[in-house]
Amino acid sequence: MEKRSLLLPGLPGWRMAGPGGFRWIGDGMVESWGGSGLFWYAAGRFDDFTLWAQWRTTRPEDNSGVFLRAPALDDSPKPAIAGGYEIQIDDRGLNPRTGRTGDALHLTGAIYELAPARALLSRGLGEWNEFEIMAQGSSVTVRLNGQEVSRLTGGSRRRSGYIGLQNHHEGSAVQFRNIYISPAQRT
Repeated sequence: MEKRSLLLPGLPGWRMAGPGGFRWIGDGMVESWGGSGLFWYAAGRFDDFTLWAQWRTTRPEDNSGVFLRAPALDDSPKPAIAGGYEIQIDDRGLNPRTGRTGDALHLTGAIYELAPARALLSRGLGEWNEFEIMAQGSSVTVRLNGQEVSRLTGGSRRRSGYIGLQNHHEGSAVQFRNIYISPAQRT
């Protein structure tokens, strides 16, 4: 299976929607900073694919996500939240509406508000984790560190779109590296 890297020096093809951003921190890594926005790969739309992304958190309150099949964005990440799929990164599982933690629909590995994480499978602060995300038709399957953590079948959202990385809030600094996609069907 041929993998294509999406994270290259100089970040060609990537654009920012909303406040905050991502900075290149060397050794093939980017780090989120600032307010709630989405760093999206505008150089290609993808249909059915497998996406690999390594990430790590640096603080207990870090929150981020990997977006799939998001629409093209201007200056706001909101269309991606409403129309794409977010694979959540939040070990607290904080439900923003109730303020309660431990919510499986908001826990790391969940398909945000659509399919719950079966368990907390991340390695903890400062440790690298890896998502393997398979999008096929109306199904999305998420593996975290080699174990299936969530699955959505019959999803009604977009079947084609862009990949994105979320910067969630001021003070959250999630790092990403080794982002690959295959078979990257471009439309």
